Amino acid sequence: MSRRGERGTSAIEFSIIAPVFLLLVFTIIQTGLYFYARNTAQSAAREGVSYLRLAGNNSDPRSFRGGAEQLTESYATKLGRLKNVTAVGTIDETTGRVTMTVVGDVVLPLGGNVSVSQSSQATLEQFRGDLRN
Repeated sequence: MSRRGERGTSAIEFSIIAPVFLLLVFTIIQTGLYFYARNTAQSAAREGVSYLRLAGNNSDPRSFRGGAEQLTESYATKLGRLKNVTAVGTIDETTGRVTMTVVGDVVLPLGGNVSVSQSSQATLEQFRGDLRN
């Protein structure tokens, strides 16, 4: 049997605990969405650099850059929740390295945007015929 002075105690306890619990749940959701967007940007950068590294067999490797950037932006927009996606590809023919950097914004459920930036690098592929006679 409960005492008369303890009436309403559970309602007060709930009103104190509920906001803290909801804040914890929404923080976990927002953190998960941020890491998902970051992973999306990394995957898009990998896809773009994978396409861009094929430019080594072309007579004009820099002509691949626009197509690789467009492919990367499309991939990041379709795959994840990234907005305002920008992809920048670079080809360094002296070192034989290609780089794709993806920058985008993720809109969080509680409001606000967080910028995400990821990049990926690879070696420029250059196929050469057999030089043996």
